[in-house]
Amino acid sequence: MENILKDATDDLLDVKKRSVELQEVISNLTEPVWSIDLTSEPYEIVYHNDPIKRFGNPEELDPWPKTMEEWQQRIHPDDRERVLEEVVNALSSGSANYAYKSLRKEGTYRYFRDRISVYYEDEKPVRLDGITTDIDYIRRSRLNLELSQQRLKAIVDALPDPVFISTKEDGQVIFANEVLFEVYEMSPADFLGKKVIHFYQNFEGRKTYVERLQVEGHIQGHELVLRNKKGESFWVSASTMPLDFQNQECFITILQDITDRKNLESQLQESNERYQLAVEGTNDAIWEYDFNTKRSYLSPQFWEGMGIPPEQNPLDDQLIARYLHEVDRKEFIVILNQHLEQGKEKITLEFRLAAANNRIIWALFKAGIIYDNEGKPVRAVGSLSNITSLKEAQTRLRESEAKYKLISENSSDCICLQELDGRFVFVSPSSKDVLGYTPEELHELRLRDIISNEYLHKVSDSMLKVINGELKTISVTFQAKHRDGTLQWLETVGGTILDDQGEPLFLQTSTRNVTDRVEAQRALKESEERYKLITENSNDIVSLMDISGKYVFITPSIKETMGYEVDDVIGRNSREFVHPDDLDTINDAFSETIDNKVRDSSAIFRYRHKNGSWRWIKATGGIILDEDQNPIYIRANKVDITEKKITEEKLKAKEEQYKLVSENSADVICLHRLNGSFTFVSPSCTRLLGYTVEEKMQLSLKDLIHPDDYKRASEVFEETVKNKRKNTITQYRYQKKNGEYFWVGVSMSAVLDDDDEVQFVLTSTRDITEIVNVIEKERQLNKLKSSFISMASHEFRTPLTTIQSSNELISMYLDNRSEMPDNKLVKHVTRIRTELDRLNALLKDVFTLGRLDVGKTQLKKEITTLTGIVKQVILESQVQFKNRSVGLKVEGKERQLLLDSQLISHALSNLISNALKYSPDKENPEVTIKYASDSVQIEVKDYGVGIPAKDQSSLFESFSRASNVGDIEGTGLGLVIVKQFIEMHGGTVNFKSEVNKGTTFIVKIPNV
Repeated sequence: MENILKDATDDLLDVKKRSVELQEVISNLTEPVWSIDLTSEPYEIVYHNDPIKRFGNPEELDPWPKTMEEWQQRIHPDDRERVLEEVVNALSSGSANYAYKSLRKEGTYRYFRDRISVYYEDEKPVRLDGITTDIDYIRRSRLNLELSQQRLKAIVDALPDPVFISTKEDGQVIFANEVLFEVYEMSPADFLGKKVIHFYQNFEGRKTYVERLQVEGHIQGHELVLRNKKGESFWVSASTMPLDFQNQECFITILQDITDRKNLESQLQESNERYQLAVEGTNDAIWEYDFNTKRSYLSPQFWEGMGIPPEQNPLDDQLIARYLHEVDRKEFIVILNQHLEQGKEKITLEFRLAAANNRIIWALFKAGIIYDNEGKPVRAVGSLSNITSLKEAQTRLRESEAKYKLISENSSDCICLQELDGRFVFVSPSSKDVLGYTPEELHELRLRDIISNEYLHKVSDSMLKVINGELKTISVTFQAKHRDGTLQWLETVGGTILDDQGEPLFLQTSTRNVTDRVEAQRALKESEERYKLITENSNDIVSLMDISGKYVFITPSIKETMGYEVDDVIGRNSREFVHPDDLDTINDAFSETIDNKVRDSSAIFRYRHKNGSWRWIKATGGIILDEDQNPIYIRANKVDITEKKITEEKLKAKEEQYKLVSENSADVICLHRLNGSFTFVSPSCTRLLGYTVEEKMQLSLKDLIHPDDYKRASEVFEETVKNKRKNTITQYRYQKKNGEYFWVGVSMSAVLDDDDEVQFVLTSTRDITEIVNVIEKERQLNKLKSSFISMASHEFRTPLTTIQSSNELISMYLDNRSEMPDNKLVKHVTRIRTELDRLNALLKDVFTLGRLDVGKTQLKKEITTLTGIVKQVILESQVQFKNRSVGLKVEGKERQLLLDSQLISHALSNLISNALKYSPDKENPEVTIKYASDSVQIEVKDYGVGIPAKDQSSLFESFSRASNVGDIEGTGLGLVIVKQFIEMHGGTVNFKSEVNKGTTFIVKIPNV
């Protein structure tokens, strides 16, 4: 026990005090300390403290296991075999330290680490002492660290601004998001692997940037000129922060394109400083929230701007609400809940943040929300932009009409000031470029006069929300009538100008023509849909039809499946190819898909091949909608299932054959539902169990399986279903109708449906009681044999030692006598010594074999030279055979190996001694060492008596000797030990022999 708690008791002053303090230390530990008595079964676990009782059980964990068998059952199946092997090895090594997952609460596994020590009596393990530590938090923290790295990449890819990561050491770019390549029209090869400083053009800005980064370690909003591969220049605002990425020190840089702002600034150089702050871009703070795990993240810009210390998981289901000014918080929560209830994916709001030191920060809040299939929010990602300067500029703008006019006249957007009823008060000259109307012409119109009727309510409702104070600002995209009569897409951002009492005075809008962007987005969406269909379904017939059913796109696989060229099908109505008997079904499916905007549906029907034959087709697909949720296309993925239909007919015939086989099989064949209940039972159950088919159909597996085996059987059943396994073999005890239990072997196989999902589980059960009994008897015999060998080797050593001592005394007595000793007496003393040496050698081999059988012999590897070991063994062997020698030959390049030199010496000594012993008066034996790239091979060759063919198959069995050895001494155990020692190194032992010509033993050890 003290071995387990050594670190806790080393500081105690004396043994007596240590024994007193030990129990106190144990009782105050939060980890359970336990022992297992190995001398009696069942192996019960005795706990020396009770952390749950002393410190409570806040997580409501199950009690600790009471027996070793219960402990084994709780270990996760993936860890069980490894942990049991560790415990078995500890019985020989004396200690072990291992980690594993264990069931401590129904359906919940936790990580634990055991440190155990073995107590021996008479070199036999009699007790296990151990301490169990809960390491669940540590292991899961490591997993969270890996998740954090993945999350960083996901956040960077989701940012609307260009972002890249460069190494701190040499400034090379190692990662960039797709936005960077799109915005600056560069490929990954143009940017990745290059030094980022080469892309910054203005010398002074680049120099200041490097100097600030070296001094401060981070940069916020540093302005630089960036040039792409085409030579185009862009003004960017760079924010750089330190980051540990891919196990190296890096910088992450966020770029905001401020080219437009810089151009405008050059024209407005006489504007005052507050106006410049209002129009300058600011750096965004990035945030993320997981609605399921409740984990969240706010980037350092937020905490720095707010002047408050960072927090772990700072957000909740109301996102950023807790940091809002109390005046805006309630409104924000209401709007957020409305968006979540309506399943909106984008949110854009303005509000005030309550920063440190009573500061107020105006922020532009942008959010993208992902929902699950049930419409529940799963994850939200977005940004916060500091628009305080902009708000201050807007205030100044209300006070300075001249400044407002200057802005509007130099803006490419159409800036308007309107009465609350929609009449224009002020229109910037850019209205001519946006809608074709001059400001004077628009003064005669109202906003509703130019908005397309389809979008009139949408724009009116949006602007009313701003006027009524429901929103500070709003952005709306709609179609409007150009002066030339065409419809143009416009994007308007609107807000109100308030009077001194906070009442809305005017509606201010900024409108730009986004027709090109909207059409590009629509074309891109259509292209993406086509691309997705092609890439994901290239092996099937992928098609796109307009809402009338005419093909507008189809993959070339139509030729392989149906014989048509693509041009044969494009422009034709899909109904032309449908079998007349299936046409009504297809027409109904078309109507249902279009009317209800069905995204996913399927149908099975017959399709005409080009050769005139009909093929069975399974089609899956659905509607494709535009931005306004209007149907534009129908996608379809067609699969030829003709062969499957034929197979189903054959399967029906096979089912009849299966029924015939199952009803006449000696095994009990059953078909189970996924909950384990029976749907079919073969009549053989009456012979095996005593139940009729009807009686067994009413029973459950729990009624039939032994209670101690039911949990394991259920786990095997569930694994078979989960992994769709075939021929899963297990065994457990089954109860007959008369109440008697007997062992059965069961084969389980998952039966799959057309969609490759598990529909049933098929089991075949047979009686294996006799096999189980034979295995148990064999185990007991092996245990008895190991115990006898160990006992015999110990018991014989004591009298042999006494005899050997007595013999030595007699020899000494004879040597010290003055008169000549009796030759007969000397001869007998010498014979006794010889026989004692032979018997000691036999007992040594028996004892070694006994230790191998109980697993007490362990490898103790060290770096050594095999050639040196062989030379030493040859030298020692030649001492016994004084007139003989052994030749040594080395092939290949010698190298050092990781071996247990003692075990290898023992094995080689046995082989070389045998070569000398069984080749008297013959040519001297030879040893050859062959070094190969993946292994090393030792060959021991003699020219002796050889091994008869009839004895070769049993040569490596205990006490087995060749029939032609005559009176040459030997125990019959040497080769058994050689084989086991070599196999412990992962090697093999083979031989080839011919009577009266000699034997060659070949030892091969893998590259270690």
